[in-house]
Amino acid sequence: MEVIRNYCGLYIIANRLRQRPPTPYHLRPRLTALRWRAGFRHRDRIRHRLPHSRHSGAPNNRAAAEWLFDQFSALGLDCELQEWTAVNYSVPTDFRNVVCTLSGEDSRQVLIVAHHDQAPTTIQGADNDGSGISILLQLAEIFVNEGTPAYTLTFVATDGEEYGMLGTAHYVRTHPNPEDILVGMSLDNLGREYYDAMNIELIGQYRNYGPIWVPLTLQAAAEAAGGWQVNLRAPLDQMLDQAGPISFMDQGPMIAAGIPAVGLTGHVPAEFGELQYRLWHDPDDTMEHQSAETLGAAGRVAEAFVRQLLATEEFPRGMGPYIYFEKSNQSLQGWPLWALFVAFVALFFLASFLTLPRGSWREAFESRRRAAPHFLSLWLPLLASIVLTYVLVAVGMMDKYAAYPATSKDVHIYNPRWEAVIIFLGGLAVFLWLGRLLSSRLPLRASAAKRGNPQDNAPTFLDRKSLAFGVIGVGAVYVLFISPFSLLFFVPLLFWLLISPLRGATAKRQSLSRASRLEPALSGANGATRESNPLARKAMNIALFLLGGLVFYGLFYFFGFVIYDYGFRLRLVYADDVLHPDDQLLVRGGDHRCSRRGVKLGGGAIFPRPSRPAPCPLIISPLTLSQSPTSPRRHVISPPLRATPH
Repeated sequence: MEVIRNYCGLYIIANRLRQRPPTPYHLRPRLTALRWRAGFRHRDRIRHRLPHSRHSGAPNNRAAAEWLFDQFSALGLDCELQEWTAVNYSVPTDFRNVVCTLSGEDSRQVLIVAHHDQAPTTIQGADNDGSGISILLQLAEIFVNEGTPAYTLTFVATDGEEYGMLGTAHYVRTHPNPEDILVGMSLDNLGREYYDAMNIELIGQYRNYGPIWVPLTLQAAAEAAGGWQVNLRAPLDQMLDQAGPISFMDQGPMIAAGIPAVGLTGHVPAEFGELQYRLWHDPDDTMEHQSAETLGAAGRVAEAFVRQLLATEEFPRGMGPYIYFEKSNQSLQGWPLWALFVAFVALFFLASFLTLPRGSWREAFESRRRAAPHFLSLWLPLLASIVLTYVLVAVGMMDKYAAYPATSKDVHIYNPRWEAVIIFLGGLAVFLWLGRLLSSRLPLRASAAKRGNPQDNAPTFLDRKSLAFGVIGVGAVYVLFISPFSLLFFVPLLFWLLISPLRGATAKRQSLSRASRLEPALSGANGATRESNPLARKAMNIALFLLGGLVFYGLFYFFGFVIYDYGFRLRLVYADDVLHPDDQLLVRGGDHRCSRRGVKLGGGAIFPRPSRPAPCPLIISPLTLSQSPTSPRRHVISPPLRATPH
């Protein structure tokens, strides 16, 4: 109870020390006189000119980059084609950014980004990210026609966004002076007909969180311009964003590099949530679902933000961690927040200390030495199994990626190399067996047995518990410096504090630990229950152990059964060299999977997926093609379908 009261006191103190965040903007209404037309002619230009099937590595990817290069150059911008190579699906893949600059009075930059590549499971990629490219072109045209801006404006159409924001990461990594980038903005998924407001993302790619003044500036500028409402992240969402810093938009690499940035995307009303996910990375992400009015509304917000930045004189560089409370316009940050983090980490070291034997530091060292073989016999095999996965990648039994696969809907993910899975599981079993075998034969244990005290040398439950929480504490310190909000994943481990030792031959030494006085509190049961009902106590320990791993089970469910489930619903088979670029071939029903060469359909036509080899060739038959009544260029393969190896 004392610990709980202390933590409540810390929270109250932190709550009273919340600060108002910095607000460097000074709104100037005349700067928000916008020029977006309801017709939004760039929508039609994208429809007819931007190549389809332009995923990274495909022939149309280069064509899309070259078309965009010509479009920006025709506006009078100074453009370059930035090319590099990275590995995806174990195959070297060519990527290319289109980087165009409008020089300003100040050489420092405002960076505006949209990605021209698309997921390999789409054809047009109209919303993701044809919409962002449309707004990028419109912004360039508007500001070119106004002459020299206050700061240099850089427009970048990036490649490889679907494979982990590779294009933006490459641009930032090769930039001669990233400190000159004042603010970055990413445009993605902004044109769908049912969007009604603007959402933001502030997550950095693997580290950092965007400063709060950036979305506050965006929100204020949009309001002054009479545009869409800009939704800020709720406090709980901010905490979760910072706990799992894996970005899904192009602002991620900028924020990771310390550049203030924000990602802009359309808000989806609740009633369209299911439709939004179905259209995401799907062949139905077409221009038919795009709205000129929606694109205009999104573009108005983006332009208002750029105009406000051009009128801003002070650009803070600080990043998270923080929690912003919109209703009170205050944020919890700085030393009060860090005090909470440090106090939480200290809990694990306190638990480790309390379970040590009472006495000298030498006895404490002996306790850790006794527990070390048991601990290492469980954890070193797990580390060895991770090394094994890198070996499997090196020998070609698992695919190698520059970052990660393009989409959770990619059918390639759901055709694992079963030989690699079997080797991994077998290797883990062998490592665990070797670990347990070696731990029972260590010289330290053998020498203790020769001295005639093998029982005293055996590690007690509290020996193991002390060492385990000490190691967890060291890991928590590492997380504290890398991504402090990721300590949220450690919260369920507090259940392990309540696991109590079972009575046995080493009970006498356990009673001499520093935790002996707190044992009823740590065990979660009274003494009578522990003595009279050991079976119930063992069941309670198992339940507490399972609760301690709650987050890991949740992550496994989310990635294993929620995201991956959609992979079995892939419906598209497509190839540039067989069908017309506007054709869509949809597979309805049946068992169908991709192959190394492609998918072979009845009649002998092979539809390859050239940039992504898959595990095994398959034939789908019989084949009946018909045109969709709603789209003359959409061909439907009618069931029944049967997939067999060929």
